[in-house]
Amino acid sequence: MKRRGGLPTRERILDEVERLIAAKGVYGFKLRDVADPLDVQVPAIYKHFQSRDDVLVEVSRRFIGLLGEQFQPDTRLSPEAALRAALDRFVEFKLSHPAYVRLALVDFATPEGGMEYVKLAAGGSFQDNFLDGPLAAMHARLRAMLRAGTKARRFRRVDATDFYRVIKAALLIRLVFPDDGLLLRRPAASRRRAIQRWLWEIARRYLSTKV
Repeated sequence: MKRRGGLPTRERILDEVERLIAAKGVYGFKLRDVADPLDVQVPAIYKHFQSRDDVLVEVSRRFIGLLGEQFQPDTRLSPEAALRAALDRFVEFKLSHPAYVRLALVDFATPEGGMEYVKLAAGGSFQDNFLDGPLAAMHARLRAMLRAGTKARRFRRVDATDFYRVIKAALLIRLVFPDDGLLLRRPAASRRRAIQRWLWEIARRYLSTKV
């Protein structure tokens, strides 16, 4: 677990912080909790990060980077199938990174556009990122996918931001209510597929031309 010279690697520190956030929450751990499993002293962490806050900003940058890769279109598929595949990947992203679910929930509960860790990582609030910043391309891809479905007469015309609100909020609540067991242990493949089907059904009904 150590690099040459006895220091843990930067990525291993971030991996351990992610694990602790998933298990204990964003504010439920200390740097001692990070250092002990890596068999180092807390000062060793300061070789890589200036403070606990700095560590959380870097974890948030990981979160923003992976979130920004979502909604990649598959041009081989119909608009409906492409969106469903993208939503399946969105579910898998959240289940594979439960720490990011907790970060998102804390961010939503923070006044004035979100918690500083996420805003610093994203270069602004999520509102700022609709048209600019590291998440702008993701939102643009989602808008394009919805336009393609509308053009093919498979989706009704909707505001892409409203659609994103619906699916993101629904998935976050599904993962933490009535308990957060899905964040504490990776669910079986059958459970993951059930969640994917559930989210698609919400999206399908929201986009239905029969509304």
